[in-house]
Amino acid sequence: MRIFPAIDLKNGNCVRLLKGNFNDVTEYNRNPVNQALEFSDHGLNYLHIVDLDGAQTGNQKNINSVKRIIELKNIKIQFGGGIRTIDQIDELLNIGIERVIIGTALFKDNFYERLVKNFDRSQIVLALDFKIIDDHPFICTHGWQNVSEVNLYDFLSSECYFQNILATDISLDGAMNGPSIHTYKYICDNFKSLNLIASGGIKSISDIKTLKELGINESIVGKAIYEKNILLEELVYVN
Repeated sequence: MRIFPAIDLKNGNCVRLLKGNFNDVTEYNRNPVNQALEFSDHGLNYLHIVDLDGAQTGNQKNINSVKRIIELKNIKIQFGGGIRTIDQIDELLNIGIERVIIGTALFKDNFYERLVKNFDRSQIVLALDFKIIDDHPFICTHGWQNVSEVNLYDFLSSECYFQNILATDISLDGAMNGPSIHTYKYICDNFKSLNLIASGGIKSISDIKTLKELGINESIVGKAIYEKNILLEELVYVN
């Protein structure tokens, strides 16, 4: 399984939110480049970076930190946070971002169709962050602040061009109560052609092994690393 350590950026610092709450922020490192180097030194060269300021406002305020990380050797990045235009995606790919994460913009002005027209299916990650309501997963937008009327499974049934699907249960993210196994199992069983990227709630190596047994090949790990519930040395053996 490929592990993506998470670097969430807010005001230039590495932080974690609890359940997507921008008012519940824990700061872990004021130097994102040093954090990326620490991951790389342990053989974790694929990073998941989110500009939280961008996700909240639509403007990437931490792009200079991202550019410095790109300059490091052997680092590959999937990056997201408030990306709303085709030009923004082009610029990010041109500076060396491996995969661009798109969330809120998917549901505006035929943007999905424009993505299909302009980009290879491997260049884009669809961020389908969701919240369980009455036992059904509904997609959230605008930095997890708005719950849409779009059912996650319905979206996957109707939109299948892009292969990389980042599905995060925001009620679990940062809580370290375990990942959304039921939802992930349903996706793995019913949408076998997709590359499901698991995110949210992972608290232990055992959780990662469970995800791997479901057939998931990529996972994002954030707070469990920063709180040392999972040691970087342990991740080498599942990466």
